[in-house]
This record gives sequence, C-alpha cells and structure tokens, in this order.
Amino acid sequence: MSNIILTTPDELRAIVSEAISGAFPKPSSNSSQIDTITLTDALELLKEHGYPTSKAKIYKLTSAGDIPCKTYGNKLVFSRKEILLWAESQTKPKHDSGKISLTIARSARRKRHPR
Repeated sequence: MSNIILTTPDELRAIVSEAISGAFPKPSSNSSQIDTITLTDALELLKEHGYPTSKAKIYKLTSAGDIPCKTYGNKLVFSRKEILLWAESQTKPKHDSGKISLTIARSARRKRHPR
C-alpha cells in the first residue's frame, strides 16, 4: 500500500497541471509570430510554391479586391496562410471533363447535320 498518495484537490490539480505542462513543449517565440509579409515576400512565397506571378498582376488583383490583402499605412501586406490558400483556390484541373463532354457533343452534332 505504499503507492497510495493522500492529497487535497488543490494539490492534485497542481500535480496534474505540472505533469501536463511538462509533457508538451513550450511554444517558442517564433510560433506566436504573425504571418504578415510584404509584397516582395508574397511574390517570393508564391514563386516558391509554384505560383509565379508579377508585381503588376498582384497590384491589379489587389485593386480589384480579388486577392486577400491589407494595408499598413500605404504599404500592402499579406498573410502567408491566406495568400497560399488563395493561390490554391485559383488552380483548376488541366482537363475539365464537363468542357470535354460539351466539345464532343458539339462536334458530334456538326457531323450529323451537315450544312
């Protein structure tokens, strides 16, 4: 019976809290870092992830409100996470089966009804 420990609820909470905090790594100062980047960094980030574009294209998209961004003073700033999600949402399959089916159907109609 030497494994039995008598404690108060507050002491038990403190023991459990200490055990839990020791089990998980403490967040480093970098993990709480804001993911805001400048236009130049956004261009580089997009290029690194396979979405190369130009500064002029980004300006056009921001003025139209088609890309997620904010302003800080007169500078454009972007969220790394948001801009990558946006870029991914802009991609589409190389072959759209709906378009292919429509093209085939149109072609078949033209061949059946010669003019």
